[in-house]
Amino acid sequence: MAKYELRASTDWGQWHAVLDEVYRNNPQYVYPLRGDIEGILSEKNAAFDGDNLRKWVVLREGTPVGRIAAFIDKARNEELDLPVGGIGFFESIESEEVAGLLFDAAENWLREAGMEAVDGPINFGERDKFWGLLVRGWYRPIYQETYNPPYYQAYFEGRGYRPHEQCLTMRGVVAEFPGDRLKKLAERVGERYGLYTKQITKDNLREGADHFAQAYNAAFNHWPYFKPLTGDDIYPTFQQMKPIMDPHLTCLAYNKEDRPIGLAGLIPDLNCFLPGMKGKMNWLELPRFLYRLKFQKQPRNCKGIAFGIAQDYQRMGVYPLMVSAMFHSGNKHTSRTYRYVDMATIRGHNKVMVDTCRQMNTDVHRVHLAYRKALTPDASWESFDQMDVSEVDPGVYGKKGE
Repeated sequence: MAKYELRASTDWGQWHAVLDEVYRNNPQYVYPLRGDIEGILSEKNAAFDGDNLRKWVVLREGTPVGRIAAFIDKARNEELDLPVGGIGFFESIESEEVAGLLFDAAENWLREAGMEAVDGPINFGERDKFWGLLVRGWYRPIYQETYNPPYYQAYFEGRGYRPHEQCLTMRGVVAEFPGDRLKKLAERVGERYGLYTKQITKDNLREGADHFAQAYNAAFNHWPYFKPLTGDDIYPTFQQMKPIMDPHLTCLAYNKEDRPIGLAGLIPDLNCFLPGMKGKMNWLELPRFLYRLKFQKQPRNCKGIAFGIAQDYQRMGVYPLMVSAMFHSGNKHTSRTYRYVDMATIRGHNKVMVDTCRQMNTDVHRVHLAYRKALTPDASWESFDQMDVSEVDPGVYGKKGE
């Protein structure tokens, strides 16, 4: 009988090595970039205050076979009536014993820290990445999207976790976007309301960051969990993205007073270029990545990372205005360059956004669930509405392809 040992995780090598055991011989899997994960689970993350994060690994005869992180986003909890902790980056071989050791460690620490409930699996920080458990749509994961074996769902639900928030990835074929119809509609919107668009380019990153933050705050200040952003928050991310940025995939919308009222941002899906690199972006792997980024024809997809429209402008055609601008930019560069577009982390309760995406010829391709579990007897809350996704193709776990 295997003997398992739970220990606090202080070694990034052990943390990342768990993936080798869980996803061995899975051609569908793409390792997340190690730098992304380490940036989230360390002092590099603005949500980390020095004592609100713990990590554990489980070893089997010295081999890492499971991991989990637990954290408390104190800034977000100030906006909530219920003290809620989070767990994320859970991975385990197919062993209820390993999973139980990890869940026990994380839940006990959160409970001792005064949390009354726990959400998971989620990201420590912003809600636009690594959010939810994959429960439908087993295909190659897109960049910064959670991917997991199907048996994880039974582990969460068997521990009393219940669906709390549904996150959708909606996919469309770029060349099948209704370009001509959008262009006519965009022209009418511009003429009627005086709205216009600009791209974010490598030469105007500072201004783009300021305007992006203004549009973001105007679009999301009425949503639960909202945290305002500034240009100073956004600018470092824009600088990091500069080597991979495609200006044809960016758009800001403005009203006739030149105030930012909408944002649309996509990036090339880096996971198209990362297979075989095992999450490493070092001096050995970087040349291979850059070569693929520049010359690889297929697969080459793009991922939506940010979409939002100020509440007062949500029924004035701003979304088709921005999509048309990106679709026609550079003599239809996007449809000539990218096959699929994936709109990630769209909440199932955001019916307006779901319907708008469907008007752009995209539909639900993958489904993630963020679960919540009570840690105290009196904890109560109201979960978000969910869409019926029973007709969404579940995909095939481990099958190579797009």
